[in-house]
Amino acid sequence: MRKLLRLLGLAQGNCLNCEKPAVGEEFLCEDCLKELKPQHPMEYTHIPYVFSYRVFGRYEGAIKSLILNAKFENNPYTARFLGKVVKDYLWEYINEIQPDIITFPELNLRRFWLRGFNQVEEILKGAEVPYQRIFERKGFDPPMARLKSQERLKAVQSHQVRKHWLYALEDKKILVVDDVLTTGQTMSHLCQLLLSLGAKETHAFFIARSV
Repeated sequence: MRKLLRLLGLAQGNCLNCEKPAVGEEFLCEDCLKELKPQHPMEYTHIPYVFSYRVFGRYEGAIKSLILNAKFENNPYTARFLGKVVKDYLWEYINEIQPDIITFPELNLRRFWLRGFNQVEEILKGAEVPYQRIFERKGFDPPMARLKSQERLKAVQSHQVRKHWLYALEDKKILVVDDVLTTGQTMSHLCQLLLSLGAKETHAFFIARSV
């Protein structure tokens, strides 16, 4: 598979993180692959409207390189690989909280048109997690990573719940999965929306926490 990806320009022979030779069909070298494990202890701060949440690792090293490659090199295969990496830890959390619905934030239209996929959706596919597309996003705001705090707060308001889900969330326990936890504003807004529509509980899972 990796040979095919190289021919298509979607993979390379060197590690995405450190440029050492990658292992087999993986995207990382042997040393960087060893980094990909849950990192504990990790500080957990309160996120409004979120009943509980989990984070797989810190936004640095191999995890950061994989996320950046998926998002800014338009490579869904690294996102699916990351899904395989977090699969066991994510499913452990899913089995713990037993959500009725699993979903994720949507990209703005411009970013989705340019990228052609949602990296969190690809991560969930890689982790073999069933999901629903509850949210939609209006407008053409730039990527959240480029926004300052006040701009980010304004941008999260562009998230809405799709019309056919407006009356289907009552008394549901919902898990929202996202790639990077930075300020928590996006997740807080999404969970506030869900609770306002009658959701029973809202939980979150993040691939990485910004350092």
